[in-house]
Amino acid sequence: MASRTDDRGRRVLSTGHAVSLPLELSCTLGGVVVPARRARLDEVLPDGLSSLGIAPRVGCVALVGIRYHRVGRDTGLEPYDEFAAIVPAVRGSRTDRPLAQLLEGEPGGYVHWLPVTTDASVALGRELWGYPKERAPITVTDGPRGLRVVVGDPDASEDAVRLEVSRPRTAIPLRGTELSSFTRRDGELTRARMQLRGELSVGSPIGADLEVAPKLASELGLWRRPLIRLYGPRLRARLFEGESIAARTVDKGHA
Repeated sequence: MASRTDDRGRRVLSTGHAVSLPLELSCTLGGVVVPARRARLDEVLPDGLSSLGIAPRVGCVALVGIRYHRVGRDTGLEPYDEFAAIVPAVRGSRTDRPLAQLLEGEPGGYVHWLPVTTDASVALGRELWGYPKERAPITVTDGPRGLRVVVGDPDASEDAVRLEVSRPRTAIPLRGTELSSFTRRDGELTRARMQLRGELSVGSPIGADLEVAPKLASELGLWRRPLIRLYGPRLRARLFEGESIAARTVDKGHA
C-alpha cells in the first residue's frame, strides 16, 4: 500500500502516522563488516549494481543492529529496534577490479534484509522507500561494554543472528556525512540519501562476536570472521525521499 500526502505536505502511512521528509532520526548502532564471496553477492543484487570488491573475488556485507530513540517529529511513531544486512555496492562502474570501482561508479549500500520490531516501522520503510522491512523478534541492548543484538530464536529460526560488539576506542566525527542506500521499489532500482552526525567508532574485529544462521550465511556467502567492528552512540540522521535511478529490474534475490 502506498502512502498519501496530506494538506501539510506530510506523507501519511497506512497506519495513520504522518511523516515529514527528510525524516529526522536518532539512534545507537553496533555492527560488523564481514567478508563474503562476490559471486554470491552479485546474485542477490539487482541489475545496475555490482558488489564492492575488497580483494579478488571477495566483497563484504555490513551486519548492523540499531536501536532508534526518536523517529521524526510529532509523528507518533514509537522507538523500535532494527537489524540490517547491507551489501556495499557500486552503481555504474565499468570495471570489476577491487576498489577501482569507486573511481568511476557511485557507491552505496544495497539493503538486502531489514527486520524490525513494530508494524508501524514496517509501513514506514516499505511505503516511503520500498525497503524490505518485515516484522521479527529483535533485541538490541546497549550496555556499558557495548551493544548486543539478537534476531529471532538462535535455537529455532533459520534467520537467527547473534551479534555482540564491544566499544572501540577510535571515533570518527561525522558532520553531515552523506551516505546512499539502494533498494527496489515496485521493481525499480531506487536510491535514498542519508546525512549522519555524531561519532562512529571503528575498531579491529577483536571484540566482536558473531553467529549467523546457515541460511543467511549461505545466501550471502559470508565468511565466519568479521573484518572490522562499528559502534555509534546517539547518532543523528536525516533520511531523504527516495528517487528512481534505473529502468525496471528483474528480482534476482531475497526481497
